[in-house]
Amino acid sequence: MKARTSRQQQALETKSKLIDAALRTFSRKGFSESTTKDIAKEAGVTDGLIYHYFQSKEDLLWAILDKYTLLHSIRQALAALDKQAPLEHNLTAYFQALFRNLREQQDLIVMCFGEAQRNPEIRARLQEIIRTGVELLGEFVAPLVRLDPQELLVAIRNVQTSMVFYFLMTARFADDDKQSMEYIRTSVKQFLKIVT
Repeated sequence: MKARTSRQQQALETKSKLIDAALRTFSRKGFSESTTKDIAKEAGVTDGLIYHYFQSKEDLLWAILDKYTLLHSIRQALAALDKQAPLEHNLTAYFQALFRNLREQQDLIVMCFGEAQRNPEIRARLQEIIRTGVELLGEFVAPLVRLDPQELLVAIRNVQTSMVFYFLMTARFADDDKQSMEYIRTSVKQFLKIVT
């Protein structure tokens, strides 16, 4: 693979800077209320520069979702699991990793769920991310449980959704992780009663 020139590297850095500025702006003001002028100001550039990299504010939103999708984190968390360890241990570790990633990407998560209420395209993209995440966890869990594949996906979707909503409504406001850890442990135990 050919090395990037300094100009190409600078373009990538500028594009990344614009994506990050858009995320902060959308999280603070909401997607609909944000303008490209707001994003440019946040990034410390002229608003015309945005159009050099993105055709529209919507393109910036899709770039945010591509750059910060939880699917990267989900794949990393699953790859880090010890396949020889008990399933309860692995699921607890997986959901702990999910909570860490949700905390690190709070702005994105809050923005996506808020905008999904108003924008069907964002809702569809979010549903696709959730579906893929459920399927990835399902591939890991399926050989270790007794449920048929469709029932397993429903059970995984339910536990994963409850984890995300718990995070949004409670855990992101907590001062310590003890309550979240207890919630994860209890949810994993209940999930295992259903699937094993």
